[in-house]
Amino acid sequence: MRRTWLVLFVAGLAAGCGSSDGLDDLRQFMDEAGKKNAPKVEPLPAPQPHDTFVFQPEQVSDPFTLHSAQGATQADSTRSRGTLEDYTLDSLHVAGVIERNGVMQALLATPDNRLLAAKIGDRVGQNGGVVTEISYKGVKIKERIVAAPGKWKEVVTELNKPQDADIREMKRDPSGKWSN
Repeated sequence: MRRTWLVLFVAGLAAGCGSSDGLDDLRQFMDEAGKKNAPKVEPLPAPQPHDTFVFQPEQVSDPFTLHSAQGATQADSTRSRGTLEDYTLDSLHVAGVIERNGVMQALLATPDNRLLAAKIGDRVGQNGGVVTEISYKGVKIKERIVAAPGKWKEVVTELNKPQDADIREMKRDPSGKWSN
């Protein structure tokens, strides 16, 4: 009798494990719905050829080499440095402006109370600044400084006369006398 129950139990399990799980109608609906609403996809265009670039390291400067501002601004290493190149721009101030033979010159006062004359084109400051303009209001100096590693930018610095200084324009008349 035990055997009979065992045979019936195994037969019942085999009948219960059939392929029908009650989801046949859902599977059929999904297959039909996927076919009806399938989008039409255009094929991708053929790849376009692109320009090639061959890197040649001998034509590019080394990005890991430090460049100094003074080395970049001095094209001629045999040029002797002027006295005004020993001072920083923030330590100089305009003490006066004179005109001699039609050439404007600025009198720049140094921290050690010296007066030094500068004309347009003279080098001033420790970063190779060049005097670009002189007027009775002051002096404009253009420098080339390092903005970021490997990048340079030009900066114009204005040295203005002090507000309390009395700088007057004096001219010579035809007789050679000075007048305001």
